[in-house]
Amino acid sequence: MTESLDYFNFLDTINPQDAKIIHSLFQPKMVKKNTYLLREGQVCEDNYIITKGVAIKSFNLDNKEITTDIYLIGDIAFSFDSFTYQTKSTESIIAITDLELLSIKYQDYTEAKAKYPWLVKYDTIFMERYIVQLEHKLKELTTLNAAQRYEKILTHHTKLLQEVPLKIIASYLNVSVERLSRIRAQI
Repeated sequence: MTESLDYFNFLDTINPQDAKIIHSLFQPKMVKKNTYLLREGQVCEDNYIITKGVAIKSFNLDNKEITTDIYLIGDIAFSFDSFTYQTKSTESIIAITDLELLSIKYQDYTEAKAKYPWLVKYDTIFMERYIVQLEHKLKELTTLNAAQRYEKILTHHTKLLQEVPLKIIASYLNVSVERLSRIRAQI
């Protein structure tokens, strides 16, 4: 699992006054386990930052749910293309545990960029980091086998194994639950 873009670490790297303004743009929100933050086919109107809990991003392929991302504390959970272009999402985002979030609406974010022109600079920096993260994830998917990717989860995200059902981790690794059980037995 690729290291995440931690929103809170990102804010620590920028001008403290700007970070305070950015943080103030978000509203706290509580969400119960199994709630959809975004359903496939909806337009992504909100950008969420996980402050407590776990969520996943997935899509359906041949009536099978495929997990493409697992969001932990500090992660930004949204459909990038749907939020950016205000088009229908091809993915869903679901709370795996009860969540505490920070949320900002697309319209509010757009207005904030107009009000604070310097915010565009940080938006660009964040997008660059997001693209680099996606490149790393793609490289991992093409160069590491499922066992190696599972070992990365064990090394960097041990809490994930306690909070996320194995079927979701198996889906994220693109293996069956049985194959994941064999991998776990070998490690």
